[in-house]
Amino acid sequence: MRVRAALDGDLLGAAEARIASWRGAFTGLVPQKFLDAMDAEAIAAAWRESVAAGRSRLYVAETGGEDGRRIVGYAGVGPERDGSQAGELYALFVHPDAWGTGVATALADAAVDDLRAGGYERVNLWVLEANGRARAFYRRYGFTETTDRTHSSLNNLPELRLTKGLATS
Repeated sequence: MRVRAALDGDLLGAAEARIASWRGAFTGLVPQKFLDAMDAEAIAAAWRESVAAGRSRLYVAETGGEDGRRIVGYAGVGPERDGSQAGELYALFVHPDAWGTGVATALADAAVDDLRAGGYERVNLWVLEANGRARAFYRRYGFTETTDRTHSSLNNLPELRLTKGLATS
């Protein structure tokens, strides 16, 4: 497995991993109509636009060799959307086939390294309160839950903010 900055040709594979991850993690939490309607081409196009505009950076996890290369996950990072001085981990999703294999940790490492190199001293993220698997992963990774809460645009589900310092050492 290799983690690297995403290339344009990786975006469709990353979008497919996102859809599989959402369907694996969020079935029963978000509207099934939404999950069924997720479109990899549309997701990849939105990322292409965001990256080109400098709003975000994407990293992908790739498995296999040249003849069997497959994108199994991605992480997206950039400045926190609320305008604070922190960086934000916008998304980190791994195909369910690769859950528990270290892919998420490798992607989180790439995201944190990117933000640290960009001069950020803190990284924040939002996670669905009901997503116990993700919350447990982020706690193991060193994030702490804050008292900040919001609601997702999907089914008005509660979300909570997690934070992690990026001290260099």
